[in-house]
Amino acid sequence: MINSTYLYSFFLLFGFGFLFYFFLNFRSGKNEINNKILLKKLLEGLDMEVPDELKTLDNSSTDPQKLS
Repeated sequence: MINSTYLYSFFLLFGFGFLFYFFLNFRSGKNEINNKILLKKLLEGLDMEVPDELKTLDNSSTDPQKLS
C-alpha cells in the first residue's frame, strides 16, 4: 500500500499544478490583444492580407518604453 504521506504530497502537488495551469491560461483579456498583435505582425511579415480588425490595432500600447 502507498504511504499516505506520499499520497497527500501527490495530491497537493497536483492541486498546485492545476491552479498554476489555470492562472497562466485564463488571465485577463490582455493576452488576447497580444495574440492579435502577434498575428498582425506575422501576416505582415508573410506579405499576406491583414483583416480590417487587425489593421486598427495599435501596438504602441504594449511598447515598454512608452509606459515609463
